[in-house]
Amino acid sequence: MLNTDFYAGAVIRLATLQKQRGQAGRLLFATISLLPRSRPLPPPMKGLDQCPVGKTGETVFFRRVLLSGQEAIDWYRALGSGDDKSPTPSRSEERNSKYDGIKIEISTLTDDPAWPHLGLPMGEGLFAHLSGRSHPAPFIGNAPARIHRRFGSQEGFDLMLADDKTVAFVARRLHIDLRLYREYLGSIALVAPDPVLKQIDHFMILASADKGERAFYRFVPRAGESLAGLKLTSFDEQNHLLTDFTTQDIPADGILDIDKGDCIGAYGYVVTHQQHGVLAYSPQYPFLRQMNLSIHAGTQGSMTVNVQTGESSNSTRMEYPAAQRSTLASQSLIGDGPRIPNVNARIAIAASRREKLANAKQYGQRWFPDGSREEAMRFIQGELRRARSKVMIADPYLAGLQLGQFLYAVNPETTSVTLLTSGLAFKSKELEPSKTDDFSLRLAQLEKDAKVTAKAYVLQSSILHDRFLVIDDAVWFLGNSLNTLGDRASLIVKLPNPDEVIDQLESMLKQAIPFGDYKIRQAKNQEDAAS
Repeated sequence: MLNTDFYAGAVIRLATLQKQRGQAGRLLFATISLLPRSRPLPPPMKGLDQCPVGKTGETVFFRRVLLSGQEAIDWYRALGSGDDKSPTPSRSEERNSKYDGIKIEISTLTDDPAWPHLGLPMGEGLFAHLSGRSHPAPFIGNAPARIHRRFGSQEGFDLMLADDKTVAFVARRLHIDLRLYREYLGSIALVAPDPVLKQIDHFMILASADKGERAFYRFVPRAGESLAGLKLTSFDEQNHLLTDFTTQDIPADGILDIDKGDCIGAYGYVVTHQQHGVLAYSPQYPFLRQMNLSIHAGTQGSMTVNVQTGESSNSTRMEYPAAQRSTLASQSLIGDGPRIPNVNARIAIAASRREKLANAKQYGQRWFPDGSREEAMRFIQGELRRARSKVMIADPYLAGLQLGQFLYAVNPETTSVTLLTSGLAFKSKELEPSKTDDFSLRLAQLEKDAKVTAKAYVLQSSILHDRFLVIDDAVWFLGNSLNTLGDRASLIVKLPNPDEVIDQLESMLKQAIPFGDYKIRQAKNQEDAAS
C-alpha cells in the first residue's frame, strides 16, 4: 500500500509536553509528511521552538526534522516500544544532540486503520451543512493525501488545553487545533500525498448540435510520473437515485470525455492505482449551470449609532455601524438552464422539509400552544421518568409546587436530583404564606413519599435568566419556567451541545448557597426588619 520509492523524503513535525524541567518530554502530537519526488525538501530547522504553559511549569517543545522516506516509516512503526526517542535527521550536519535522539514518553499506540492500509479523508461534500466533521485530518492541508494514525493516551493534557497561547502555538506549527480535535492528543499521524497525480479537472461541456452534455475529466500527472495503472470509477446520482456506476482505465493522455446526454444530476468519482490504492475521491456534486449577478451601488458615508447597553441611566454605552444603504444598479443571469424539465428543485424542497422535521425530532423541539399545560407537564414527567443517573433543574422561578408536579417521576434508586433556583422564586406578599417554608415542606414530603432526595441551591443574584432541564447528558432549553410551561405558548428544545451548558450550570452552583442556609438567612433578615 505504501512504496517510499515514490517519495523524495519526509518531514517530521513533533510536539512534546515537558511536565518539569529535566524530565523527558511526552508526545503531544506529531505528523510525518512524505514528500512526492516532484517536491523539494524544505530547509532544515535550526534549534527548536518552545512555549511555556502559562505559569504551570509545563512547557511545549516543537522540532521539525528531515528524514528519508524509509527512515521516517521505520521511526513511525517503532514508536510505542518503550524505548522511544525523538527522530534524528538523516543528514549529519542537521543533527543536534540536545534535541535529536533523546528519550520521549509515548503510551501504547493503536493503529487506525490496520497497518499497512492507508485511508483517504472523505469530508462531507462541497455544499454539505458543516457538522464539525468536515476535516477529519486538518493537518494534511488542501492537497489530497492518504493518512494512517496511531492513537495514544489523551490523558494529562488538561493544563495545556486550557492555555490559549499554547493551543495557538501548536496550531501554527502542526496545523491542528488540539482543543477541537482532542482525539489526536498523545498520537501521531502519517500523511502520504498522492505521488502520481498533480491535478484533476472535472467540469461539464454544454451540448452541441451533434452531441449531448458531457462530463469532462482531465488528469495531470506529477513531473516524471505516468498515468499507467490508474482507474476512474464514476458514480452518478439523480434525486437520491444511483443512475450510473462505471469503472474505466484512465488513458495515457489523461483525457476522458463522457457523453451524459443531459447533466442534471450529481457526479462523483474515485481514482485508484493498482499499486497505491485509492488516490482521490470526490462526492457527488451537481454542475453549476446558472449564476445570478447583482451589482449594488452604495451611498457615500456611514452612520454610527451610540446606545446604552441597559435600561439604567448609569449603564455603559457602545457604538455600532448602521447598515449602509444601497441601490440595485444591474442584475443579470449568467448561464443556461437544463434543456429538459428538471424536478430536482421540487424534490430538494420536499427533502429539505423532511430534514427539518427530522432535526426537530432529533433535538426534541416541541411547541406547546396556549392552554396546553397538562400536555406540557406530562411531556416533562415522561422525560424525567427516563433519567438514569442525574437530573438538574435550573429555573430562577422554581418553587415548591413544581416539586410535586414533576419530581415524583424520578427513580430515586439510580438518579440524583439537583435544583438551582433563585431568590425570585421566594418573593411573596405580606399576607401570603412563606414560600421558603412551603418549599422546605415539599422537599421533605418528596423525600418521605418518593424517597427522592433533592439538593436545592439558591442564587441570590439574578445571573440566571433562562431555564434548563438536565437529564443525564442531555440538556433541554425551556422557553418558560416550569410553573407556566404550556399555560402560555411555549417552546422547548434539546440542545445540540449540552456540555457547554452543563459546565456553566456547574459553575453557577458554586456561586449559589444551599437552600437550608438561604432559609435561615431569610428568617434572620425578616427578624432584623421587624425589629
